[in-house]
Amino acid sequence: MWPHDHMPLWATASATAFIVLITIIRVALTRHASIFGHLTNTVIALNASAAVLREPVVARNLAAVVPGGLPTVFDAWHWLTLLSWACGLGMALLHEYGPTRYRYRFRIVIGLSALVGLAFLILSHPARAQGLPSIANHGGWQFAVYFGLYTGLPAVITSYYFILLYKGALWRTTTWWERITVAAMVGLGLATLLPLGTIAAAGVLDLAGVDNAFHLTYTRVAGELASGEAGLFVYAAVVVVFIPTSAQAVLRLLRLDQESRTVRRLSPIWRDLTAAAPQVVFRLKWADSWHGSPRERLHRRRMEIHDAAEIVARYVRPLPDAVDELIDTVVAEADQEDMRLVAELVLAARYLADHGGEPPGEPTAYWADVPNERTLRRLWQPARSLALAPDYAHPVVAGRVSVGGG
Repeated sequence: MWPHDHMPLWATASATAFIVLITIIRVALTRHASIFGHLTNTVIALNASAAVLREPVVARNLAAVVPGGLPTVFDAWHWLTLLSWACGLGMALLHEYGPTRYRYRFRIVIGLSALVGLAFLILSHPARAQGLPSIANHGGWQFAVYFGLYTGLPAVITSYYFILLYKGALWRTTTWWERITVAAMVGLGLATLLPLGTIAAAGVLDLAGVDNAFHLTYTRVAGELASGEAGLFVYAAVVVVFIPTSAQAVLRLLRLDQESRTVRRLSPIWRDLTAAAPQVVFRLKWADSWHGSPRERLHRRRMEIHDAAEIVARYVRPLPDAVDELIDTVVAEADQEDMRLVAELVLAARYLADHGGEPPGEPTAYWADVPNERTLRRLWQPARSLALAPDYAHPVVAGRVSVGGG
């Protein structure tokens, strides 16, 4: 509810763009979240939508096409803000009553919020009828009721959070990330109540007929706060809390997260072993594979490596003497036994792959232990270089084989 622009466009537009960008990234890339995560995404999406409607450039252009003009746009802005607070209350109800019992209470809260949105439209009708920018310009009892409805829910929710904090119920079952989110919500509540309280106090001074320098200053400050710019920058500061999870979501999308990097490091082992035992590979549809989480892909990759290695290990044979002597020559003594196990697995995998995963004979009587994943990652490439060299005289014999940690 701004009578004019209080801050330059670049400042408010930059803050709004930042909020919208972080919101789009988080909501679009964290769909597989918990109930708390879904509520968090809903809160930030509603607040981002409200921030867009608050922006004067957007509001004025929408007012030209929306029935009722600016008062209707302001009603939508305030209602979206109110809905975000209702979802914030849902987060508190979730922790207080659990994922089952909170639902019907949350539905009641959403239903009441919908009724408040309808009340906004009814109360602002005089402003639309008179062609005024907002109900604040009309004033009267309609604005008093409007303002009371708009400020009541944030006050109730912030108070409820503090009651839960006092009882200790809010922190009992939360993860560290949920605690940060809740702390941000409480901070946003306090920061929101300050300007709303200032506006309310200015209204009381008006009703009391106070007319002095203090009242004029107070009213001017209240008018500045009514523009929503203070809340915009407070919320932009709160959105900073969501940058880490949004960045992680982008890394997951680009396959640069830790799990995806581990999958890539395991890929050479996986290719060799599954070429030898293709029956262990669980073929997913492209859409299912793409939408699977990095953790799921890593788990599937590890299981396929383990199962393939168990099959390949049934066909290992003693190493050729030349390879065995090469290991004695170029591999550090502490790694020689593990290198032999891995080299045997490499040769058996090549043998099975050359026969399409179906060897002509029975499994060998010789049985090898399957090295653990860390050993395979560390020694697979060096063992492959040693065991598969055409004449067992690979250039690595010029020095000790490097088998650094993998």
